Amino acid sequence: MITRVRPAGVLVGYAVEAVDGPVGTIDRGTYDTGRLVVKTRGGAPVTLPVDAVHRIDHRRRTVYLGVSRASVSG
Repeated sequence: MITRVRPAGVLVGYAVEAVDGPVGTIDRGTYDTGRLVVKTRGGAPVTLPVDAVHRIDHRRRTVYLGVSRASVSG
Protein backbone atom coordinates (compact mmCIF):
# COMPACT_ATOMS: atom_id res chain seq x y z
CA MET A 1 0.00 0.00 0.00
CA ILE A 2 1.31 3.43 -0.93
CA THR A 3 1.01 5.73 2.06
CA ARG A 4 2.73 8.88 0.82
CA VAL A 5 1.28 10.25 -2.40
CA ARG A 6 3.24 12.59 -4.63
CA PRO A 7 1.92 14.15 -7.81
CA ALA A 8 1.93 11.59 -10.62
CA GLY A 9 4.07 13.92 -12.75
CA VAL A 10 6.93 13.26 -10.32
CA LEU A 11 7.04 9.67 -11.57
CA VAL A 12 7.54 10.54 -15.26
CA GLY A 13 10.79 8.97 -16.43
CA TYR A 14 10.97 6.48 -13.55
CA ALA A 15 11.96 2.93 -14.48
CA VAL A 16 9.22 0.30 -14.12
CA GLU A 17 10.05 -3.18 -12.80
CA ALA A 18 7.62 -6.09 -12.75
CA VAL A 19 8.12 -9.01 -10.36
CA ASP A 20 10.10 -10.82 -13.07
CA GLY A 21 12.12 -8.00 -14.63
CA PRO A 22 12.15 -4.59 -16.31
CA VAL A 23 9.10 -3.33 -18.19
CA GLY A 24 9.88 0.21 -19.36
CA THR A 25 9.44 3.76 -18.04
CA ILE A 26 6.59 5.93 -16.79
CA ASP A 27 5.39 8.12 -19.65
CA ARG A 28 2.60 9.93 -17.80
CA GLY A 29 0.00 9.33 -15.16
CA THR A 30 -2.63 10.79 -12.93
CA TYR A 31 -3.86 9.65 -9.57
CA ASP A 32 -7.19 11.30 -10.37
CA THR A 33 -8.01 8.58 -12.87
CA GLY A 34 -5.97 5.95 -11.07
CA ARG A 35 -3.88 5.14 -14.15
CA LEU A 36 -0.23 5.23 -15.16
CA VAL A 37 0.96 5.10 -18.76
CA VAL A 38 4.09 3.00 -19.15
CA LYS A 39 6.21 3.17 -22.28
CA THR A 40 7.32 -0.44 -22.64
CA ARG A 41 10.79 -1.47 -23.74
CA GLY A 42 9.29 -2.20 -27.16
CA GLY A 43 8.03 1.39 -27.34
CA ALA A 44 4.32 0.63 -27.01
CA PRO A 45 2.37 2.59 -24.39
CA VAL A 46 0.44 0.51 -21.85
CA THR A 47 -2.05 1.87 -19.34
CA LEU A 48 -1.91 0.33 -15.88
CA PRO A 49 -4.07 0.86 -12.82
CA VAL A 50 -2.12 2.33 -9.90
CA ASP A 51 -3.24 -0.73 -7.94
CA ALA A 52 -0.58 -2.66 -9.88
CA VAL A 53 2.11 -0.60 -8.10
CA HIS A 54 3.68 -2.50 -5.21
CA ARG A 55 6.13 0.20 -4.11
CA ILE A 56 8.02 3.26 -5.33
CA ASP A 57 11.69 3.92 -4.66
CA HIS A 58 12.25 7.64 -5.24
CA ARG A 59 16.00 7.40 -4.62
CA ARG A 60 16.40 4.82 -7.39
CA ARG A 61 13.66 6.46 -9.48
CA THR A 62 11.97 3.08 -9.89
CA VAL A 63 8.35 1.94 -9.67
CA TYR A 64 7.99 -1.71 -8.65
CA LEU A 65 4.87 -3.54 -9.78
CA GLY A 66 3.20 -6.47 -8.06
CA VAL A 67 2.48 -8.13 -11.41
CA SER A 68 4.47 -10.03 -14.04
CA ARG A 69 5.79 -8.64 -17.32
CA ALA A 70 3.34 -10.85 -19.20
CA SER A 71 0.43 -8.99 -17.60
CA VAL A 72 1.91 -5.70 -18.84
CA SER A 73 2.07 -6.64 -22.51
CA GLY A 74 1.90 -3.79 -24.96
